[in-house]
Amino acid sequence: MPKMTVVDLNQRSDEWLNWRSLGVTATDIPVILGLSPYKTVWQLWAEKTGRINPPDLSGNPNIQRGIALEDEARKVAENRYGEILLPVCGECARWDVLRASFDGIDSHNQPYEFKAPSKAVWEDLEANGVASPTFKLYEAQVQAQLTVAGTHVGRLIFYREDGSDQDFEIRLTPERENQILEAAKQFWEQVQTKTPPELDPDRDWYIPESGTEKFKWEAYADAWRSQQHRIRKLKDELKALEKDQKGVQRAMTDLMGAFQRADIGGVKVTRFEKAGSIDYLAYLRDTFPGKDVSSELEPYRKPTREEVRFTKSEDDLVNPAVDELVTSVKAAYF
Repeated sequence: MPKMTVVDLNQRSDEWLNWRSLGVTATDIPVILGLSPYKTVWQLWAEKTGRINPPDLSGNPNIQRGIALEDEARKVAENRYGEILLPVCGECARWDVLRASFDGIDSHNQPYEFKAPSKAVWEDLEANGVASPTFKLYEAQVQAQLTVAGTHVGRLIFYREDGSDQDFEIRLTPERENQILEAAKQFWEQVQTKTPPELDPDRDWYIPESGTEKFKWEAYADAWRSQQHRIRKLKDELKALEKDQKGVQRAMTDLMGAFQRADIGGVKVTRFEKAGSIDYLAYLRDTFPGKDVSSELEPYRKPTREEVRFTKSEDDLVNPAVDELVTSVKAAYF
């Protein structure tokens, strides 16, 4: 099997970021195969074509933890397997558009990928092993790295701050390799021809077509922002008035002393007792100690209903530098 072409780049440098943008990376493969809970195929395509800006993950604690622990995890693997692991970049010999940035690669061109999962993900991996969605996600990434490296065996190691790890061998079959290459080539053809993949209405963003639909959306958006500004201003004024009104009401009830009623100057005041609401969940907990009473309430939950939340956005999802936008895409969310 032909070996990859090594590319001399410093990972996380500007040159490295540009090189990644000009191809399909091993990190992209789980997205393209529909395994990623974090990004859809359309979102990846929109990033590659400049329609939307990729999210800034530099402040993500999971990313920061992974970077901080990578060297430590690499040393653990080097001691375990007696290999020097080099963090290099490479392009696939069969199709150089497919590329990978390796956390470590040994003398046999076998890749090592290190992950620093959160506590919840770590526990899921412990409980479910290779059946875990997280394992499936990163298994595909390592299999893409194997496709680039031109080898069939690699390692995926999940590493924790306390020095514990979960170490998996990853294998690449010819069938899986062909699946990865075919999916990557199809996706890259969509990028090159600016042909958007099918949108997922549950996960992707609605973008109006250019022309009448886009004009209507922008007109409605202008009206919403203007009215929302007035609504916010009136709410602030109402909040201040209600605060003043409560002060006046307290002063009037103080003047009444022990009297329960008053009707003077066009203001009628009536004092009365109101029973407090019952904390049914606390009642059930006291009545059935040690039992998960919250599950007992589920059969009495009212049907789920759809709600729509509108908020002011500081930045458009769509990159304004790309004005043709996604003219052939239609999506409905309601």
